[in-house]
Amino acid sequence: MDNDTKQEFGEIAQNIAPYGIMMAIFTLFYSVWFCFAWGALGKILFALTVAYGVCIVFLSIKNIKHAKRFKAVPSEEGKKIAKSMTIVSAITYPAMTVCVVMLVAFHLEKLILPAVTFVIGLHFIPLAKIMNRKIDYFIAPVPIVFSLLASYLAFTTAISWVEVYAVAGIGGAIATMIYGAYMLNAYKKVAQKYGVEYP
Repeated sequence: MDNDTKQEFGEIAQNIAPYGIMMAIFTLFYSVWFCFAWGALGKILFALTVAYGVCIVFLSIKNIKHAKRFKAVPSEEGKKIAKSMTIVSAITYPAMTVCVVMLVAFHLEKLILPAVTFVIGLHFIPLAKIMNRKIDYFIAPVPIVFSLLASYLAFTTAISWVEVYAVAGIGGAIATMIYGAYMLNAYKKVAQKYGVEYP
């Protein structure tokens, strides 16, 4: 492998490797509500997501260490993707903040996590085009559907806000768990593509 190819692999690998850790953290954020909403069953489900998250983190750290062996030089394509990602983030997080503030102002705190989950689901759609990934189109509907279901239950039933959050959290947890596993597999495929020994 020549130096340019190593640098190309280094850029891609170092971008992919940390994503699993972020997804594991988000999974715990979404699934922790299971403990408070569904008693023993909720605690079991949360424990399973913790175990899953620990595996994802362990394998991601392994990939990060592997990726650091290669020098990463930003390419024009990489810079373009980074710029697009910045734009998506600049729209997503302020929109999320405005939603939360408005819900608090109107005493609709029960809908905060469904709203957050809905926005996160929507943000997967432009990522599909930016990153040229079809999986985002399949992931996006999951948090969106569960956020809408949670909102519906909040308005039509007497369930507690914790249960509403838990329902919304199902969608977020499923999406982030799938995405975490996908990114680990993506790292492996990139290594194989460039003929790099995978750890």
